[in-house]
Amino acid sequence: MTDQTPPATPRGAEPGSSVLDRWVDALEAELGLPPRSVDVGAVLDLARDAAHQVARPAAPVTAYAVGYAEGLAAARGESSDALDRATSSALSWQDPGPGSPAAGAASGAGS
Repeated sequence: MTDQTPPATPRGAEPGSSVLDRWVDALEAELGLPPRSVDVGAVLDLARDAAHQVARPAAPVTAYAVGYAEGLAAARGESSDALDRATSSALSWQDPGPGSPAAGAASGAGS
C-alpha cells in the first residue's frame, strides 16, 4: 500500500452524470486543475446569490473574481475564504446608487 491518494473518479464517469459534470471534468483537465477540485454546488450557489441579490450579470463576474482571489491565495501558499466572503457580500448587498459616497468604498476596493 502506498501513501498516495488514488486519483479521483471524474464526475462525468459516474452513472447519471450530467453534461455539466462532463464539462467540469473536461475544463479541469484543460486548465490543469486536479480532478474534482471545482466545487460545482458552491459555485452555483454563489452565482445564484449574486444574480438574485445584485444583478444577473454579477453571477459570472463574481464567480470569476472569487476564482482569481482563490488562485492568488494558492500561489502565495495561503488558504482563502473568498467564496464565503463573496457569498456574504452578495447576500447583504444594498446598492448605494451612482454618485453615492459609499459607491466603490466596499471593503478592499482599490487594493
